Amino acid sequence: MRLTAWIGCASWALGCVACGGSSSDGDPPGAGGGAATGTATTGTGGAAATSGVGDSAGGANGAGGAGGAGGAPRELHVDTNSPELSEIRFKPSELDPEVSDRDLEQVALLDTRVARFAGKLVVTLSGSSQPPGPLDLTRFVAARGFHAFAVAYKNDYNIVQNDPDTFGDARLEAFDGQDHTALIEVARADSIEARLARALAHLKEVHPRGDWGYFLEDDGSPRWSVIIFSGHSHGASSAARIGKVVRLDRVVSLAGPRDTNPVSAIWLSEPSATPVDRMFGLTGERDEQHPDHLKAFDLIGLPGELVEVDVPGAAPPYGGSHRLALKDGDHGAAGNCAAHVAVCETMFGLPMP
Repeated sequence: MRLTAWIGCASWALGCVACGGSSSDGDPPGAGGGAATGTATTGTGGAAATSGVGDSAGGANGAGGAGGAGGAPRELHVDTNSPELSEIRFKPSELDPEVSDRDLEQVALLDTRVARFAGKLVVTLSGSSQPPGPLDLTRFVAARGFHAFAVAYKNDYNIVQNDPDTFGDARLEAFDGQDHTALIEVARADSIEARLARALAHLKEVHPRGDWGYFLEDDGSPRWSVIIFSGHSHGASSAARIGKVVRLDRVVSLAGPRDTNPVSAIWLSEPSATPVDRMFGLTGERDEQHPDHLKAFDLIGLPGELVEVDVPGAAPPYGGSHRLALKDGDHGAAGNCAAHVAVCETMFGLPMP
């Protein structure tokens, strides 16, 4: 495990002033005012959500029950006395001896130099066979007040299958480590859900200033109601798949979702634990997968009509649409938030009220 800190100015103003408000009925938990130095806090929310994914029965394709509504039941306390960007790296095997696959270095980021904290954790999912990340995306959200974590997960297999069930079953198995398909074999210790829970417990211990425990339930499971999943390409589809079975704060898919070629996946049109008005998709019109992304947008039922966000006159919130497109963008461009700041900030719910 490596922890590195850099002191300096972030893209937002120096100091920590958190956002205001409270949470109920599954809305994002609010944040109370914080001083420029000291401890920043977020407001108290309602009852926390629980997952049921994993060992419990029921739910789509054998997954556990979807997470409930509610915000975090306590305040977020981040120590801002020494403003810095903290980067903590560790492999899954350092936390769990049962890890057997994709034992790659994971990255957690928290920037206490920002003006306000979001009170949300963004979990980033990389593309096919890529290491944890995309780190550019992880750094983008960390610079905007989010806790951020790039998880190592099972993404080194051919997801393109001529079976409408396999797409969703494989992504679900990568998430919960239960046996859903013969295409891949993911042990519980190698699942996204288990690795996220262990990572947050580890970060709570080694970096108490960041209050990473805020994102854990009392039983040690992730507090899904304050967690965002975002990914690029393969990770974009996996993020949306996870949002179908647990009630996340939101889902941000970059160059995705897909799973519509050569057949359309069943999971795309299944009921969603995360409301579709908290799910966003960004596609590049020069991406060869662009038509597949549009099919996925339709099947999921993302709100609004397709809006080109890189043409003259386009401006947030893009008519309220959650179907966004880069007229001049290719597959990689859709994953480059640094080049499309306003678009990505809109999808992640920024600026905070």
